[in-house]
Amino acid sequence: MLSVRMRASLRGKHVSGAERIVDEENLTKTVLELLERPKSYDEINLKVERVEDVSYIDTPLKVSTLRFRNHIEAREKAIELLSYKVKESILREIIDVISTGANLKGWNMRGAILVDVESGDRLESDSNRGVRTVLLDWQDREAVKAKLLREGYTERTLDALAIATKNVFCGVEAEICWSDDEDYVTGYVASPELGYVRLDPMKKYGDPFGGRAYFVRRERLREVLECLERKALLIKGY
Repeated sequence: MLSVRMRASLRGKHVSGAERIVDEENLTKTVLELLERPKSYDEINLKVERVEDVSYIDTPLKVSTLRFRNHIEAREKAIELLSYKVKESILREIIDVISTGANLKGWNMRGAILVDVESGDRLESDSNRGVRTVLLDWQDREAVKAKLLREGYTERTLDALAIATKNVFCGVEAEICWSDDEDYVTGYVASPELGYVRLDPMKKYGDPFGGRAYFVRRERLREVLECLERKALLIKGY
């Protein structure tokens, strides 16, 4: 199996990314698809590497959607949903960081924020890089995509659900996320107990700020990072 990763940027800002795990027979087709994905860019990086050991997840997180009058209500609901596991004060601070793009406490938004679920301390060693969930895909991507589209979801849901599923598998206790795409306002929270809960809208149209935060237990940090960044996973079905 081969891992294929694409990252595109425009004037120094990340604008598109995608991840696939495919066999050699489908490599060329996959590369061409990923190269066509960015709408506009001035730099694109494509990485292909062989994966020797692939593990499988039988089913993804359960998907649900909640709709609100505005992003303020949606964010309050996100806090309510995750407060059984993360302190409200920590959740509010993380939401503030994501929603303002502020470099608070030296926090940088290039990757996911990795946060201790108990104290709220940031845990990753490189605050400029953040944490990235990589080496994941669906075993039958087209079949799952078709089913999600029939249910009214998009390919964004396909990719975000895969990431959230791997995160939970690897030991992430809770996650909150919304995109920095100015035209995409739906975000989500996820946890083993909640599943994958889409919240619409988590920001106003035209808002350029977004990001994600993973809440983990400090004592499990090393194994969680090893799984997120080095363990290849395919999700079997939906």
